[in-house]
Amino acid sequence: MSGDEGVGEIPGPPELPGDPSSDYGARVEAAFLGALAGEHAAQAPAAAGDLLEVADSIATVGGFDADDLRRRGLVGSSQAGPAGLLLRAVPFALLAPLDRPRIRRDAYRVAALAGADEGTAIAAMAAALLAADLTRFDPATAVVRVYQSLLEDAPFALLERLRPGEGPPPSEADDDPGAALQLAMAAVLGAGEIAAAIAAALAPGRRAAVSLAGALAGAHLGGAGLDAAWRAAVPHAQRAVTLAAAVAARAADLAAASPAPG
Repeated sequence: MSGDEGVGEIPGPPELPGDPSSDYGARVEAAFLGALAGEHAAQAPAAAGDLLEVADSIATVGGFDADDLRRRGLVGSSQAGPAGLLLRAVPFALLAPLDRPRIRRDAYRVAALAGADEGTAIAAMAAALLAADLTRFDPATAVVRVYQSLLEDAPFALLERLRPGEGPPPSEADDDPGAALQLAMAAVLGAGEIAAAIAAALAPGRRAAVSLAGALAGAHLGGAGLDAAWRAAVPHAQRAVTLAAAVAARAADLAAASPAPG
């Protein structure tokens, strides 16, 4: 895997996990709630539970810990198949959103721990990079940054999925991780609410893409994307809120200890 050298920096809002004036904690919370809401909308297991289990591991040990993840049963494929592994990568993006090398490494490792092939592991890396960038940039800019970051790493088929301006077929299912990522990306573009992104991704044959769309939209919109009535209807919301606060606190500690360039 190559680094992100040469990726042009595009100015964005100075959102830092350790900045008490930021709404970063609300973004983490909204991402977790969005994943759960997407799974609920899909009416099928979509790996949102795996996302929360990874978040619990991060909150407990402070970062990627293969042994802890193994103890939690995160060593096999998700209930949503290979595409569900993308959800397991999202919490690592929210732990250290400015540290792109760390995001790449941890997202790749959490997928590889589950036996993912190279293409799926890189798709998980792309999902994590996108989640991190959506906390700071508009969706169109975030997509460009992720595409540029993975030019040297991603298989051609995945790069075509990530190419800015490319859209998935309207009726496509999300069995393939690259398809799930593309469908989620397309749903987030232009969505002003988390519920709108979930609705845009929702279609027969889709599970992981809908949950991922909710998570990505939450990372981007934060509290602004949450409607009170919608939030109250999200299953397991209290656990998501508790874990989000713990992960955001870990992110603040990391940012304070060793701030990374954006």
